[in-house]
Amino acid sequence: MTKLAIISDLHIDLNQFGDFEIETLIAVLKEEKVSHLHLAGDISNHFYTVSQPFIEQMAAHFTVTYNLGNHDMLDLSEKEIQQLDFQIFPLGNRTLLSFHGWYDYSFYPTRTDAQNLKFKNTFWFDRRLKRSMSDKELTLQSAHRLEQTLARLDHNLIVSMHFVPHRRFTMTHERFKPFNAFLGSHIFHNIFKKYGVSDVVFGHAHRSYGCQNIEGVAYHSRPLGYIREWDLTIGFVSQHPVYNPSGTWNLSKRYNAVKNQKDFLAYKKKHLAEEFRRSITLFPLK
Repeated sequence: MTKLAIISDLHIDLNQFGDFEIETLIAVLKEEKVSHLHLAGDISNHFYTVSQPFIEQMAAHFTVTYNLGNHDMLDLSEKEIQQLDFQIFPLGNRTLLSFHGWYDYSFYPTRTDAQNLKFKNTFWFDRRLKRSMSDKELTLQSAHRLEQTLARLDHNLIVSMHFVPHRRFTMTHERFKPFNAFLGSHIFHNIFKKYGVSDVVFGHAHRSYGCQNIEGVAYHSRPLGYIREWDLTIGFVSQHPVYNPSGTWNLSKRYNAVKNQKDFLAYKKKHLAEEFRRSITLFPLK
């Protein structure tokens, strides 16, 4: 039996994917008997020069499809973003619906829209994007298209999106709560529930939740994220406190302290397949 694999947040440029990383990913997917690979956004920051060659390389081994994340949109026009949105892929006994999604600040209602927008334009990656509408308008447009699409599809669906569809998956640490404004919108969950969607895969927040069932919708979230966030990096530093004499839990500082160490590079090589395997959501196909 072959399988659909969905992976989000590879960030292959920022994570410096080379031949070894790509060959390891391919080997893991083949071990899992994957025939169809779907990339659920944030492949890289440069769609044409980085993401497309990677997609072509993976397509030599699997059927490859994708939806966009915010990082993927950096080099794309609004027309190109819209053309790649809401794609439907028949997969035997299942159907894969992929769309991007967006955010409407509803996950951080303690600030006004103007305050959230100011914070975004100061700190958030998306200040570099030039979208055609406001964030709320983009979210409403996406939700409207989602409802129209689901109304005409049968319900044996797997949905892949990039942004966060339920507030349960937002950040709880006080320092990071303001960034919840840019994670997604609860409006998507309400639509999934209305149309009886059984499985939704998403990423974006760089925190793995595994599979959680909420009001009949099985949400799958296992984003790979940045290498400083990987379990193998955190595990290595925890096992080798000599590289972290201050005991800091700042992930960037911890990673920067070990990234060029020979024993870390050997550890990464040994455990990379495990890291990839933890970040893959699999569905059997008939």
